Amino acid sequence: MPIVAIASAVPDRVEDAAAIAAVTGAKVDFIIDKVGLRERHVLGPGEGGVDLAATACRRLLAATGCEAGAVDLVVFVTQTPDYPIPHNSALLAARLGLPDSLAAYDLNLGCSGYVYGLSQVEHFLAGEGLETALLVTCDPYTRIVAPEDKATNALFGDAATATLMRRSSGRGTIGRADFGTDGTSYKALIREAGGAMKPLIGALDAAQPVYRRDELRLRMNGREVYNFVMDRMPASVDACLAKNRLTLADIDLFAFHQGSRYMVEQLAARVGAPEEKLLFNIERYGNTVSSTIPLLLEEVLAGERRPYRVLVCGFGVGLSWATNVIAFD
Repeated sequence: MPIVAIASAVPDRVEDAAAIAAVTGAKVDFIIDKVGLRERHVLGPGEGGVDLAATACRRLLAATGCEAGAVDLVVFVTQTPDYPIPHNSALLAARLGLPDSLAAYDLNLGCSGYVYGLSQVEHFLAGEGLETALLVTCDPYTRIVAPEDKATNALFGDAATATLMRRSSGRGTIGRADFGTDGTSYKALIREAGGAMKPLIGALDAAQPVYRRDELRLRMNGREVYNFVMDRMPASVDACLAKNRLTLADIDLFAFHQGSRYMVEQLAARVGAPEEKLLFNIERYGNTVSSTIPLLLEEVLAGERRPYRVLVCGFGVGLSWATNVIAFD
């Protein structure tokens, strides 16, 4: 049962729907009713994702009594690291004083990344005979959106989570996952400049390249992403249930990625998930990308209900998706 506990951290700076509407031009009612966001937390000047992740990890280690020296593996899920090079996991390990004998790497996935990470960590621990891991998420998308773009800036918020996983003991057993990727639709969520195709710095004998502002920020085709979710996720949920020999009736709670409240509600209707079993936190955080699902699970673990099964389903950049079932004792 590899999941032991989950902790989170959010920035002190808070923006409400009215403030977001004033910048983006979106209507307040749309932000609250359709997106589902009433307020969000945003990184302030001089703050980075590693700062926030370190706070979440310290809270987790303190709450569980786990010593930093006992950590064998760190997997940091992010598509918006503090620096293109080096990886966030290395910076986080140094910040926490973790032993240099540990394995540490970043997982370059967004909204599906946490579900992928659960399977990666579980198999890494088992395959290498390691005992203890930190699965960390932080994707501060507010740093890569255009302030006036209501398709993105009226949606995302910043948060970090840390999940303690052990090979031999825990409270949550991870089932068999369903994964998928449709790379043909990669332009539905994209930030074009900054990679090898459009480097920010040209060759030494070339002029500095100049890019349009649109190429430097995150761009999202909301309609295409919505259609992708409605088309692919019901089949992924069905496939995951079949792999785990379960039915919808066997699921106690549904933790869908918080793409928007409207998206979650429509997906639940297509899947047949009862409204009373849906988990939401987008009203307090916005869409926190890779952190939405562990934020939901943190609240589940703080509750009194035992035992229960939670279906987790992440979907987004790539376009990629992953669905699994976690059984908590």
